[in-house]
Amino acid sequence: MNNEVIEIVKGSFDLRVNSGPDTQERRLNVLDTARAAYEGGLGGFVLKSPDYPTMPLASVLDQMYPGLQVLGSITLNKSIGGINPTAVQVSADLGAKIVWMPNSKTCDQSVSDISETVVKIMDSESNILSEVVDVLDIIAAENMVLASGHISHGDTIKLFEEAKIRGVKKMIATHPFGNSTNTEMEEIASTGAYIEFAFLSCMPTEQTMSPRIMCEQILQLGVEKCLVTTDFGNWTNPPPAEGMRMAVASLLDSGMSVDDVTKLVKHNPQKIIS
Repeated sequence: MNNEVIEIVKGSFDLRVNSGPDTQERRLNVLDTARAAYEGGLGGFVLKSPDYPTMPLASVLDQMYPGLQVLGSITLNKSIGGINPTAVQVSADLGAKIVWMPNSKTCDQSVSDISETVVKIMDSESNILSEVVDVLDIIAAENMVLASGHISHGDTIKLFEEAKIRGVKKMIATHPFGNSTNTEMEEIASTGAYIEFAFLSCMPTEQTMSPRIMCEQILQLGVEKCLVTTDFGNWTNPPPAEGMRMAVASLLDSGMSVDDVTKLVKHNPQKIIS
């Protein structure tokens, strides 16, 4: 099995990697994160931060390690102005690949009222805000990827349906397991979005599922509709490159075929970023 793991990891692409500098404590800085991915044989990764656009860092790393593709992204949290079409357009001009909708709150612990840090995408009547529509238009025009972020199931469905109307071709439902029922995940998948399964969910500090349950859930939804990322980078876990190896090994050990695991960490992610 070890040879199979090595072969699958070679050329794999992690669509969600965290690193320092960041407002949260991270295991590695961006230089060490990229070096570990390069030495581990990964094809590349998307660098994510909840607080700032990562394209400048990604661009430098992409040039430092030939054969390793590093892509930037932007998360529409309070720190960049929330739902900020101007920031999204500038990010697109700088090469950003993924636009994440907001997390439930920012990492600013100095704000005593959590409601001050929440970024909403719907108005009081559950209609999509006009600035969100503007962001969707930019994503469509620039062939970027829309990721749902930490929004509710209902908001995710409305967002993805509107995104399709606006011409967005590539969408990711951000690690919905634990927040959505099986039926709800199937409903999300029916919009044409990929369902993300982050291996972080299998780690002791974050555990909401086991690798075996992850395997079963993916097979139920259909491998062609799913992605496996690590979402590693926090200080309690191994480096993201090692997280990819762990994810591949765990899925194989849970009974998933080599072909299916390869689709989840290599073929499907490559379709998203192409």
